[in-house]
Amino acid sequence: MCAGVPAIESRRSSVGLVAIVVLAATAGITATNAFAFSRAYSVVWQWHAATGGWINPNLVLFLPLTAMIVGGLIIAKGGLRLADLGLAPGWVARLAGLLLAGWLAANALAVIATILAGAPVEYHGSWQEHGAGNVVGLFAAMVLGTALFEETVFRGYLLPQLHFALSGRIAGERLRLAAALVGSAAIFALWHLPTILLNGSAGLAAIFGALAYMMLGGILLSLLYLRTARLEVAIAGHALVNAPTLIVASPVSGSLLAGVVGVAAILAGPLLVGRNHSFGLARPVAV
Repeated sequence: MCAGVPAIESRRSSVGLVAIVVLAATAGITATNAFAFSRAYSVVWQWHAATGGWINPNLVLFLPLTAMIVGGLIIAKGGLRLADLGLAPGWVARLAGLLLAGWLAANALAVIATILAGAPVEYHGSWQEHGAGNVVGLFAAMVLGTALFEETVFRGYLLPQLHFALSGRIAGERLRLAAALVGSAAIFALWHLPTILLNGSAGLAAIFGALAYMMLGGILLSLLYLRTARLEVAIAGHALVNAPTLIVASPVSGSLLAGVVGVAAILAGPLLVGRNHSFGLARPVAV
């Protein structure tokens, strides 16, 4: 299964701690959405307006969650290291390179899509409409806030821990990894439910559609992690889909273009991290 892709080595947490992490993350995101993000006149939106968008509410909300849940529960309480979460030394520099490469690829696809549509290649209007502060501030918030937190908790931590927890219940390695992947993606989707409800999604169709989108995103991001065994690849993909930050206008949405780049990255897999290509998935191994 993992030919060409190294194992993901991680320290094992107790089932109780895993449950506490998920519940704490759910309580944290629900509270911050209820009392800050969903209220137009809350302090986070005041900071956003006062700084011209450079300080995005997502950054303000997710940095404390990362410190408390990742730093406090997973690392301090659980005894895991950054390497156990898929963040080996040098990950910050690699993340910066991946973000640049993915951003350039998405812009190249935007140019191609525009030419194929027979339209002129033009500057993306969001920079003038919303201002550079709002555009760059959102991108920074996705990288340093939302994507960093969600990928560390749900892919770097939860996915391997579910795999370990299922070791005595599911005998087949492939089936166990598939169950852990789908299970972590389902928890990731349900974790967004309070946010979906608080931010105005109405009707069962809209709610189930949003959950299905999150479930699909969780599966693809898990595959991206398991194909490379490096969490920074998933962080980069997540951030670019959430905030593509295109320079070039395109008839196709920037998030979709970034998603295409992400699917290509899943297929390329180990080549992205300097290894021989294979179609295998990395297997979490308890150390």
